[in-house]
Amino acid sequence: MSTEVLDERARHVALVRAQAALIADSSRSVRRLVLSPGAKLTSSPRKRRHGRAGTPPPPPAAKRHTSWRRRAIAAGALTVQVALLVLALTLPGFQVRQVTVVGTHLITTSAVVAAAEVPEQSIFTINGSAIQARVQALPWVASAMVTTQLPATVEISVVERAPMLRIRRDGTDTLIASDGATLPGVDATPSARSGIPVVIDDRAGSPQPLNPVLVQLLSSIAHRFPAVFGCPVAAYLWGADDVVSLWTSTGWRAILGHLDTQDALAALPAEIETLAALKGRLSFTKPTFGYVDVEAPAYPVSGGAPGLPAEVTAALQPVAPAVQPPPAASAVAPPTAPPTPIPTPTPSPSPSVSATPSSEIKLNTPTPTTPTPSP
Repeated sequence: MSTEVLDERARHVALVRAQAALIADSSRSVRRLVLSPGAKLTSSPRKRRHGRAGTPPPPPAAKRHTSWRRRAIAAGALTVQVALLVLALTLPGFQVRQVTVVGTHLITTSAVVAAAEVPEQSIFTINGSAIQARVQALPWVASAMVTTQLPATVEISVVERAPMLRIRRDGTDTLIASDGATLPGVDATPSARSGIPVVIDDRAGSPQPLNPVLVQLLSSIAHRFPAVFGCPVAAYLWGADDVVSLWTSTGWRAILGHLDTQDALAALPAEIETLAALKGRLSFTKPTFGYVDVEAPAYPVSGGAPGLPAEVTAALQPVAPAVQPPPAASAVAPPTAPPTPIPTPTPSPSPSVSATPSSEIKLNTPTPTTPTPSP
């Protein structure tokens, strides 16, 4: 192929491009409207897209009639809506009449309802956030949720805090949560009291609060104790000498010493580790000793004979269902007498009848007093 043809073609392309550039860069004259003298302007039949601002022409009579009809329909719909709203706010059928509580095991339903302070007003104006805040202010409530159900029911769902310890003092039980909240044991169900480590407080003087750190430590030790030592914790005994002992279900105890200072609390994990290190030399499930003193972790001492004291055995009894109150025992119907009286001696009430636990126990039953024998 000859290069002369290619060069000719390249020159032609360059010439075309140069002419196109001249056409594009040349100045264009602006078209102007030129009117000859005496010429008259007439309006165009085309409509303008953007007219000048001014007063719109009056609508025809049909359009005005349609506009008034739409306004009347809108006013009627608004009136109906306002009437329905007034009825919803004032009708007795939508006034709050019932408050239900779900999820309570430790605190009573009446305590939650009293703290909620649900106003007697329309169900549509209930402030659920305010009610939730008031319920969550209870010490034993971890979280709460408030919902409404038509026509007039407010439901409060409660999640309670789990009790960590059960304190027994002067024969009375008190449940303690991780945040230090307390609850009388008689207000809790038997299932809520079971499985909680018990602390027998024999200290003299008025009841003293427990350190929240100590509460969590004793609860953690009780939950991990069976896996490490093969036997559960029966109770903690806080003696009158201010010394704390850990009693196990197999009849031996670990003397932990004083636990009323921050240094003593910091040394408690080391005492438990020292006790675990003795597992190879001492049998914790079948003990031949009665105590192990780990108050000085470097020099543990063991001795004595195994066996649970009566005080610890008595402290474990409240885990069972509560005893039926004396009025229920006196309300037992006597044997039905036949039509002809037979002089047979009436059997005296047996103590076992009055001590039989009831399958239906009210959570709010007060502590029974000394029974008065019925005639």
